[in-house]
Amino acid sequence: MSIQLKFVRIRTIIMQKNSSIRKLSIKGGILAISLVLAICYPHVLIKSFTYGLPFLKVYHLLWFFTVLILVKRMIPRLNPRINLGKIYGRNYVQAGEDSNAKQKRLKDYIKKMNFGAVRSAVYWTLLVLDIGFWYIAGLLDPMWLIIIVIFFIFMDQFCITVWCPFKTIIQNKCCNTCRINNWGYLMAFSPLIFIPSFWTYSILLLSVVIIIQWEYLYYKYPERFYELYNAKLMCKNCVNKCAKIRG
Repeated sequence: MSIQLKFVRIRTIIMQKNSSIRKLSIKGGILAISLVLAICYPHVLIKSFTYGLPFLKVYHLLWFFTVLILVKRMIPRLNPRINLGKIYGRNYVQAGEDSNAKQKRLKDYIKKMNFGAVRSAVYWTLLVLDIGFWYIAGLLDPMWLIIIVIFFIFMDQFCITVWCPFKTIIQNKCCNTCRINNWGYLMAFSPLIFIPSFWTYSILLLSVVIIIQWEYLYYKYPERFYELYNAKLMCKNCVNKCAKIRG
């Protein structure tokens, strides 16, 4: 690898790291402010969400921008980063020749990743059911369900930037090879299922569509998720902050 190419990769890594830290700081700030308002001035927080603008309210804008983000996830050319875009053919680069031994390793890898994904789904379902229990029992109100959603959104970025528990559960090496990377939105928005309305259920529906697309393409093209087949997932080709610069 040339010195110039190494420099470009190092610069890209630093830029992506700074971007992740910036996003974590912004989402952490929003969470902190929301918590303070929810505890000390709940009426201010509620009024902020329902504040009337010309022809709409603040939560309508939040819904609109959330829908835009969700739709973006389903368009190949808008997902160039390999961690999200690996399901698309444009982000697949075949790594070496195929063989029976290689196919066997792919099957074993699929089995291992699927087991980890099922475990993750079970754990998260139990967590959401627990939240629902406290909500139905009257110990949580809709405002606190929204706070939990904001917390989950923050934790999604925390997993990307700092540490991810699902890496241990699924046993994948990083976000780039994560089996459930595109599950994040449904997981974050899942508490909204206890607030039935068009605005909440439409977000949940789009989140489900994203997972259906992800799972279908994973089922049809599992090799796109495995570094032994997809060269773009190899550490030597990585530009994320954990990348190792190799010659």
